[in-house]
Amino acid sequence: MMTQRRWFYHPFFRIMQHLVFWVLSFIVFVKLFRSGDETAKIDYLYAGLFHLTIIPAVYVNLGWLLPRMANFRRWGWYLASVLGVIGLFSWLNYSFFQDWSKYLLPDYFFISYFSIWEVCLFFVIYLGITSLLKLSKSWFTVNDIQRKLLQLETDRAQMELSALKEQINPHFFLNTLNGIYAMTLDRDERLPETILQLSQLMKYFLYESREHFVELEREWQIVNEFIALQRLRSTDRVAVNVRVQGEIGQQRIAPLLLVTFIENAFKHGAKGNTGHVKIDVLLEVLPSVVRFEVRNTKGQAAAAGVAEHKGVGLDNVKRRLALLYDTRHVLDIRELEDDYFVKLEIQV
Repeated sequence: MMTQRRWFYHPFFRIMQHLVFWVLSFIVFVKLFRSGDETAKIDYLYAGLFHLTIIPAVYVNLGWLLPRMANFRRWGWYLASVLGVIGLFSWLNYSFFQDWSKYLLPDYFFISYFSIWEVCLFFVIYLGITSLLKLSKSWFTVNDIQRKLLQLETDRAQMELSALKEQINPHFFLNTLNGIYAMTLDRDERLPETILQLSQLMKYFLYESREHFVELEREWQIVNEFIALQRLRSTDRVAVNVRVQGEIGQQRIAPLLLVTFIENAFKHGAKGNTGHVKIDVLLEVLPSVVRFEVRNTKGQAAAAGVAEHKGVGLDNVKRRLALLYDTRHVLDIRELEDDYFVKLEIQV
């Protein structure tokens, strides 16, 4: 397709377009000015001479007037200039056939078949048609440029999305591996089960999440596996309440969005908190909207403040939401007196 477009804009092809136009115009004029039933030499000569004034007028307009009008948006100047070109070349055309031809071509007898106003009409038609052809070609050119820019922007967004995913995965695995390391030091009996949970998550992160969108059911399964993994690492003082409202059907969602909010809830709810920690998770599924809410108890340590709560993983999720959903999502993050509250609404 790109080869065809390059061929279309090749200078040789452009020259051929112009030649075809003028050849067709010449044939029409020969038929129009034919003096008898059969086409004679005088008819060809008359049509050719008539074009000698039309062609310069057309290219003065295409090559000089139209580009300046397009660059400077001077419509009044352009209209006055076009009228001047039409008047000048119409007068030259009319004067040549009416007065000058008997001196320049004494072997032929020419007269102008049309009045000066009818000749002007010819020029108006030719300048109008060729201007429209020029503008239509410019429109296709601009459209092609816009398409290429859109493709470049799309490619840039895809690269950025891939980079964001690569940032999210190490961020998540680093936190999880730190927890597993702590379990090995304590010789925790839950370690094998924790590693098995992590392997399932790694499979999703490394392979299934390569798509831009996955089934909501699969993403929700990963959320529950992640919660189960975190429960293995947590003490009994962390209570997690997970609810689903509505029916999960064929909805699709960008992968690795929901897990980040759960990760933050565990990290910043339990961190530095010596009391009871509560994490409430709600998934509400409507026909065209998915709502996801997380509310968690605030940690008491300074490190669990709001600035850290909005960490690297959350910043990446925000950027991915902007790229993938733009105006089709609402993200509300609040720091309440005792809790952090996150609400995400996505149109699917």
